[in-house]
Amino acid sequence: MEQSAEEFWKAYEAEIGEPVLARTMGQSFSSRDDRGEWGLIILTPSALRFRETPGENWFASLFKASSSLNREKAKPDLSIPLSDIVSLSAPPRKFLDFLFGSPFFSILIEYTALEDSRQIRFTIDPKSDLPSLLTARLAAIREEKPEA
Repeated sequence: MEQSAEEFWKAYEAEIGEPVLARTMGQSFSSRDDRGEWGLIILTPSALRFRETPGENWFASLFKASSSLNREKAKPDLSIPLSDIVSLSAPPRKFLDFLFGSPFFSILIEYTALEDSRQIRFTIDPKSDLPSLLTARLAAIREEKPEA
């Protein structure tokens, strides 16, 4: 049985134990050669999460929320604690990107994981408020925890 988007997000919040502040569809790229994976990019009070939506196009996955909750076959979410994010930037666009590039907005995130420095790039719908909310959350975290 299909479930509504509202039911999906209530179940998702119950699963992760915190509210969703912002969400959008986008792609995740872990390296330059990575072809990218489509999924949900989700901002919560403590983390930036990516839930891959395998085997579905991004538009269909918005409306087929029930299949996204079948977690036995899916990869676990990528969860980057906001406190582990070292930097957030927008990679510069090249001249021809304006004509032939993706209309999606890119953000490059550098974070620490198990003492290693890692990078991941997300492409996000330019109409989404997720990048500005993420920037504000990171600024608030840095104000709470000043550098020693």
